[in-house]
Amino acid sequence: MKDSRSLALAIAAPFCFGTGFTIAKPAVTHFPPLLMMLFAYGFIAVLTVFTVPGPIKTPWPKAFLISACGVTIQGALLFWGVRGLESTTANLLLQIQVPAAVLLGWLLLDERITARKLLGTTLALAGAAIIIGMPTEKPPFWPVVLIVSSGFVWSMGQVLVRKWGKDDGAGTLKANALFGVPQLILATLVIETGQWQAITTATPLQWAALAFVGVIGFYVAYVCWFSLLRRVGLDEAAPWILLMTPIGLVCAVVVLGERMTIIQIAGACVLMAGLAIVSGLGMQKVKSY
Repeated sequence: MKDSRSLALAIAAPFCFGTGFTIAKPAVTHFPPLLMMLFAYGFIAVLTVFTVPGPIKTPWPKAFLISACGVTIQGALLFWGVRGLESTTANLLLQIQVPAAVLLGWLLLDERITARKLLGTTLALAGAAIIIGMPTEKPPFWPVVLIVSSGFVWSMGQVLVRKWGKDDGAGTLKANALFGVPQLILATLVIETGQWQAITTATPLQWAALAFVGVIGFYVAYVCWFSLLRRVGLDEAAPWILLMTPIGLVCAVVVLGERMTIIQIAGACVLMAGLAIVSGLGMQKVKSY
């Protein structure tokens, strides 16, 4: 990372993504996935209208396409795929978004892929695989296709933010929310059922989990992430998303009472070593911002 602020953003984004994903479990199992995303991005849209002044600078056709890739299409593919798989398998498959982002950044943004970044990304992916563990049986075909596709679509959205985005981190999130909410309304009405029943039967714990994922897992996480993309290349930022895995695991241990094994701890160490290689920690002095 080129400076300490970039490094802080690179750690904060996966921290919020990881904790948000873990704490959201009660909400994810109760609310239809696209309805859950609609609530989260509806809150973000209202919040950013009042807290992020000025118009959206990114041209609206490009902002619409960015939100379609990064919010609506990716969300539909991911959460419908997750419903048909074990969570460990889904998490492992989702890591495809990291090499996909690096590859698309190279193809579409002319970002340079160095041997150091390739080595670090490979090592980080290996660490994530160790942490999550391999599935005990062959997963069903179509959920796998949906989740792998969601990783590529999400990566394309981040490439488009890097290529077309004219707003800062909060402004990009505002654009995603304002353009994503109408898409999510249409998507949940066409694809999903049982929305009203889910709303009327939700418990306080499920509403609290939904609020946490909306504020921390989406709002704070994406402000940090989009701010990072304005500062560094996608090939440098993307591998840090892998931190979601050990952060989510620690959160599950602390909050949900799950247990961490020696193998998982070893995998986290391998992942961190890979990220250190990608970022160049120990190879260059980190400058203060």
